[in-house]
Amino acid sequence: MNKRKGVLKLNKQSFNRTYLYVPGSSVKMINKALDLETDSIILDLEDAVAPSDKEEARNTVVKYISKIKDSGKEVIVRINSIREEHGYFDLEAIVSEEPNRIIVPEADESIVQEIDLLLNSAEVRHGVKKGKIRLIPLLETASGIMNSYKILSSTDRITGVQLGAEDLTKELEIERTPTGNEIDYARVMTVYAGKSLNLDVIDTPYVYIKDDEGLKLDTVKAKSMGFTAKTCIHPNQINIINEIFTPTKEEVNSAKDLLSEYEKAKEKGKSVFVYNGQMVDAPIIERSRLIIEKYNKIRK
Repeated sequence: MNKRKGVLKLNKQSFNRTYLYVPGSSVKMINKALDLETDSIILDLEDAVAPSDKEEARNTVVKYISKIKDSGKEVIVRINSIREEHGYFDLEAIVSEEPNRIIVPEADESIVQEIDLLLNSAEVRHGVKKGKIRLIPLLETASGIMNSYKILSSTDRITGVQLGAEDLTKELEIERTPTGNEIDYARVMTVYAGKSLNLDVIDTPYVYIKDDEGLKLDTVKAKSMGFTAKTCIHPNQINIINEIFTPTKEEVNSAKDLLSEYEKAKEKGKSVFVYNGQMVDAPIIERSRLIIEKYNKIRK
């Protein structure tokens, strides 16, 4: 058994549906995010912050990490690339506040492994339990997509993966469109690599913030491909994404009925049975359990 995969089987997926990006430089937007229905808040120190504001944004993020955690939301920080000094400063500043996870931009295997080593050292210095701060590599380059499995299996700190379509399509020199057909291959590669390691698989944001119908179609498509959640860049996107990634009552009731039939089949010594004209075996039973588990966690 792959050691990485064996370890991860002990860690359930978060079942988070929405990940809201908030500029680390905006106190107003961070405070507003505390009252929104997003499952996770991503404090962004990278693209959303002007170079002249990096230090101030870093100080603001440090002050707000514990406040966001106290609100019951997951707090994630997207740091700057460690290929520049801001990335190192970001890591050193935030470790003592123990964000739940860190997004690694422009992720490749060497960068992820270097951050893992830096965190090992920083956690010791700050009295943080080793390995507590987890990682979400951001796959936003052609190399990142093609080497996705190697990247995602490079350290046990990784519990999720995010696709970044804007930088990817820029590198590919192709147009980014509302339909998203141009990123189908990248989406599939991200999902297969992430799912094979039992990670949260987080889709790229939908950048057309006034197009609700387009957001619905894009989110439904992402879910149908295997993504477990989606990032958002505007508060108005949260409810739509949450609804699509939440099992419906009909799905939950059907899953409960199927599991009830499974218990009856077990009493008869059967491991395979027919439910509503469908042959049911172990994978379908497990999928029904996951639907109920996700629904119950969301509704808590």
